[in-house]
Amino acid sequence: MDESDLLIADRIAQEVGRLGRIVTALRRHRGDIAVAHVLVQLIDQGPQRVSAIADAVGIDASTVSRKVAELVAAGLVERRADPDDGRAHLLAVTPVGARICEDGRRKRVELVASVLSGWPEESRRRLAELLGRFADDVQDAGRRVSRRPGGEN
Repeated sequence: MDESDLLIADRIAQEVGRLGRIVTALRRHRGDIAVAHVLVQLIDQGPQRVSAIADAVGIDASTVSRKVAELVAAGLVERRADPDDGRAHLLAVTPVGARICEDGRRKRVELVASVLSGWPEESRRRLAELLGRFADDVQDAGRRVSRRPGGEN
């Protein structure tokens, strides 16, 4: 990598960090981000164990367990017997939990659509493509780092 590549990477890292802070500030007004991650994971992947959710969303199992307890108490998630292991249980989103998650998703989509309303369609499509590619590559890089000895996050 040359100096120009590093300058561009620095600019991207700064902008991603800024965007992350903006999103975090917006989410503070909308509820617990860990709860949202758990609900989305269960909706996207179906019923699963706490350990699978923790691995998928990158949150430790004890935090996921606490969030799941809150979600069960609120009627957003239910425990089901694991058909493969009678001693364990799977977690699944209730219809109420799915509706709340979908409402949140709709609001996010409306916000993004509003922000991008002045952009040409090709720019919006390109942004979606590049963000997806960037997210995939960052995720892959994170997996490579965590597999190296001493690379735990």
